[in-house]
Amino acid sequence: MSTYSHDINRVLNQPHTHDHVTEEGEHIVSTDVQLSDIPRWLKGGWEDMARAPGITLFYGSVMALAVYAVYFFFQTNPIHMFTIATLAVMMSPFLATGLYYTAQKLEQGEKPSLVSSMVSWKVNAGDIGLFAAVLGVITAAWATFTPLLAAIVVQSHGLLIVDPSLGVAGFLLSEAGLSFMVYFSLLAVALTAFVFTISVVTIPLLLKDTNIGAVQAMIISFKIAMENKGVMAVWAMVIGLLVAVGIFSLGLGMFIVMPLLGYASWHAFNDLVKIVPAEK
Repeated sequence: MSTYSHDINRVLNQPHTHDHVTEEGEHIVSTDVQLSDIPRWLKGGWEDMARAPGITLFYGSVMALAVYAVYFFFQTNPIHMFTIATLAVMMSPFLATGLYYTAQKLEQGEKPSLVSSMVSWKVNAGDIGLFAAVLGVITAAWATFTPLLAAIVVQSHGLLIVDPSLGVAGFLLSEAGLSFMVYFSLLAVALTAFVFTISVVTIPLLLKDTNIGAVQAMIISFKIAMENKGVMAVWAMVIGLLVAVGIFSLGLGMFIVMPLLGYASWHAFNDLVKIVPAEK
């Protein structure tokens, strides 16, 4: 038996593993994870924040300012506010690329730089760009659909905001606003759940393995999410809860939430995925 075959068998003979063979002949081996792994991912993320404070502060600040800007400029237009907030959540896997890169460098014992993290997508620019484009199409479709949903609610209930001066408060307290939020939330959860399944390991995989394509990475991500339905559902809820804290604190929570989740997601990827290169 060749050394390569021995390596493949050794990995696959471990309990609770699944083999995903790419078109290039690589083996992407996924391992089942447990609920008890989630606190460890968050702990690893927290430790990475302390090890790269400058980069952590930069990405946390960018997201915090973005959330505050959305609230400030759209507080009298809640439809746009909630739409943009959902778009940011769906695009977050791509936005966190620099954080994945930073966690990878820390894992390798190297000192990451902010500039390098900001251009980390260059290591696999074509496929990371394609994945970003896919997310862009999904978010564009959602942004187009949301006003349509609002129009349907308007026809059923009348004006969405009874008193525009009340802004978000008036929106949430109105009958039409409550109806809109019910439909909006159900659809947003369904769509973000789908985006989560196709992206949970996609960007880390594209950063670590430049031989794999974006479409293959998304398919593998979906399969891995389905292999770990329970744990991934809880992980998605943890992410959603922390992001909600970041958003409803007018962005202040994002100083911590954004980098914490970015780093923690890299640790989750390492537990979920092992790459065995193709035999040469």
